[in-house]
Amino acid sequence: MKATKEEIIGILFSKLKPSIDDVFVDIGCGSCRVSNFFADYVRTVYAVDIDESVIAEAKVKPNVRLIHAHGLEFLRNFDYDIVFFGGTKDIEEMLRVAGEKARRLAVNAARIEVACNVIRIMKELNIFKEAIIVNVSRSYDLAGFTAFKNLNPVFIIVGGN
Repeated sequence: MKATKEEIIGILFSKLKPSIDDVFVDIGCGSCRVSNFFADYVRTVYAVDIDESVIAEAKVKPNVRLIHAHGLEFLRNFDYDIVFFGGTKDIEEMLRVAGEKARRLAVNAARIEVACNVIRIMKELNIFKEAIIVNVSRSYDLAGFTAFKNLNPVFIIVGGN
């Protein structure tokens, strides 16, 4: 399972602007890296994943509630302020539900087709704010000098009311 890069989390934080009274939802929480980061800045985090093994193995902070459920089911039945989508399965239906309830939301996508679809849906819902492509390169030693290796780019699509 790939964890969200810390550089990406920093950008998400700056775009989602959480406050201590917010309820944050991490759909497709995977490693819970995003959930644990945001836990220090919000009242409650719901880390939601359909994969039971993810939930069983997760190590989370005290105010992070692990939920084994499909994201759509969770979004329909709970209250929240901010939603982050780390996974994009069934993203269209989830955006339609979350777009009605959340004040701010963001979607990470690795594929341009998914990013374009998310932008289209957010525009239809009149919640689109911006799309960002983030390219991160990390240093490594090469013959005693510093070189950089590119990581896969990530699209961050931000929306809200």
